[in-house]
Amino acid sequence: MPDRIPRWVDALWLALLALYILAGATLVPFHGDESTLIFMGRDFHHTFVDGHLSKILYDHTWSARPHEQKLRLENGTISKTIYGWLAWNQGYGIDDFNSSWHWGRDYEFNLRSGSLPDSVLLNAARLASAIQLALAAALFFQFTRITLSRPTAYVASALFALHPNVLINGRRAMMEGSHLLGLMLVLLAAAWLLRERKWWGIALLGVCMGLAVAAKHPNVIACALAASVVFWALLRKKTGKDSWPLRSYRQRALFCCLLLFVAALVFLLLNPAWWSAPLELPGLIIEMRAELLRFQVDLFGGYGSFGERVQGLFQYAFAAEHQYFEVESWAGYDVISAQIKTYERSGLAGILIGGTGLAGLLYLGLAAYGAISLSRSTNVAADHRDLLLVWILGTALATLLLTPLPWARYYLPLAPALALLAAQALVDLSAKLRTHFYRETDGVTVLD
Repeated sequence: MPDRIPRWVDALWLALLALYILAGATLVPFHGDESTLIFMGRDFHHTFVDGHLSKILYDHTWSARPHEQKLRLENGTISKTIYGWLAWNQGYGIDDFNSSWHWGRDYEFNLRSGSLPDSVLLNAARLASAIQLALAAALFFQFTRITLSRPTAYVASALFALHPNVLINGRRAMMEGSHLLGLMLVLLAAAWLLRERKWWGIALLGVCMGLAVAAKHPNVIACALAASVVFWALLRKKTGKDSWPLRSYRQRALFCCLLLFVAALVFLLLNPAWWSAPLELPGLIIEMRAELLRFQVDLFGGYGSFGERVQGLFQYAFAAEHQYFEVESWAGYDVISAQIKTYERSGLAGILIGGTGLAGLLYLGLAAYGAISLSRSTNVAADHRDLLLVWILGTALATLLLTPLPWARYYLPLAPALALLAAQALVDLSAKLRTHFYRETDGVTVLD
């Protein structure tokens, strides 16, 4: 029955999801990181407007603008470049940018010191982020459709696009819109490659991997998981209809190297700061990100035990407790409280039914059933099943082990994975119920 629905309905569905995502972009409550990301849009001016590439290149002495260099190296470049381009396109000069947010001081201090972005630029940056989130939802629909089924794609894309924390963070002028778009690009490119087996699809996947890591560095986990499945598929297929257009294992191994080379090249092209020390920076940035997490834990408080990590995973991944701010003092800011009330009354805040233990248990049950259904389904191609299970289980394990503090946005990579599993469960249960209660006789459906 779903295949009889015209394909234009898919486009209409995705357009409606996109409109919903975009409609709430300017209403989402403010976050201090929006100031910092827009501030770092100055790099666009340094590189493309003023031509001062020397201000972007890594300085091992840390003698010139160390705060900017730290922000430049710790974070992805896609969002910052977009925000810088928007500022330049609207006539903002480099001196017109706000300063970065001072997390050690209160809202009033940041307001007086010029840390709050201009409202026009802030809303433009938010719309840019929301557009990327809408594109991510569309790619997620296509990914689910080609790996599982069209009905599952409809349910999964709705669960993803209406997820409160996905909307809160993906609409903000931060990195999460780019983060999720990069993730979906990698997954869709990998799924398409495993289905079509075109040699140039390997290079395409490499491009998507480079873009994803440039969007936000933690995407390296999803890239590694997807690449491992592709490598396994490349090296184990020999003959038959599932064979690759590569004759020998040597050729296949070379194409594995090509994938990594293209990914690294695209990442470097999008990160000018790396050009002066491409071999030195990977280790340094790993240390910097570890130090950043330690700083956040010391300043805001983190998990004290493995049990607390499990509880946090349940609270933010399954119960989907929505979180507008991570710093407790923000609960006392009247301006933020007013923004939250306006946002939630707008009807554009997503499905605000999470945050309870019952909701979390229900979602956990659906995800578990979906995982079992996926692993047993005969309608899913073996390579696609490998990709889905490796991505979902790998992401869940990495999120559990590597997330040191209860911040909802650190659990966002799990949102599409759980939406897919829950959708698979709902569609499978629906099919079983129809089979159980109805039977078709001479083309007429009657109650069994």
